[in-house]
Amino acid sequence: MKTIILNNKCYLSYKEMMDYKNTLESINNKDLNIVLLPNIAYLSLFKESKLNIGTQNFYSYNYGAYTGEVCLESLKDLNVTYTLVGHPERLELRLDTYTEIKDKLYRSLNSDFKTILCIGKDESEKMIKKELKYYLSNIEYKSFKNLIIAYEPYSKIEEDDVDLVDIELKKECITKYIKKHFDEEVTFIYGGAVNKDNINDILSITDGVLIGRNSIDVKELKSLIDNKAS
Repeated sequence: MKTIILNNKCYLSYKEMMDYKNTLESINNKDLNIVLLPNIAYLSLFKESKLNIGTQNFYSYNYGAYTGEVCLESLKDLNVTYTLVGHPERLELRLDTYTEIKDKLYRSLNSDFKTILCIGKDESEKMIKKELKYYLSNIEYKSFKNLIIAYEPYSKIEEDDVDLVDIELKKECITKYIKKHFDEEVTFIYGGAVNKDNINDILSITDGVLIGRNSIDVKELKSLIDNKAS
């Protein structure tokens, strides 16, 4: 089964979100694992939803005197089962450091969330291997079942085209590295410029996609899902 992750980022008004929610919940596609990452302000709207819900961000520590932060324990009560860690936009905006990403990764996996780790802000294979080595050192082997690796090059986030050859090469690089060093399989997804015209091609060589900008347009989203690869 292919995974479609919808990263709404910091978009949509409350009314737009309610319309979006109703449309998304009306889409019945048992062949896809659809995961919604709404604006964190709207997570409570999905507490009773049958959709798979994730958070775009969270604080590394549990309940405490951390003004303005949201902890993983609180998110569990809101039907959140997925987390997104290391998105290149947060690195670019200096909202996260590599150290904070590693800490969030550990805490998310240890709290039994399905954790989407973004890598590839720097697209070189050398840097990707450094990221994998840094982030995954000391990860418990049992945690790999909940780990999803998202290759999301920053240069492609707002672009309109994808490089399928590059995606295949990065998939091979990442999966071989994890197999060699951990003897584990990993779910590999791609993010960056995913649209209704290229989603089939991308899904034919990956386990799923992470969709940002195009996830907030309901018509585009329906076209994406209707045109997905089986």
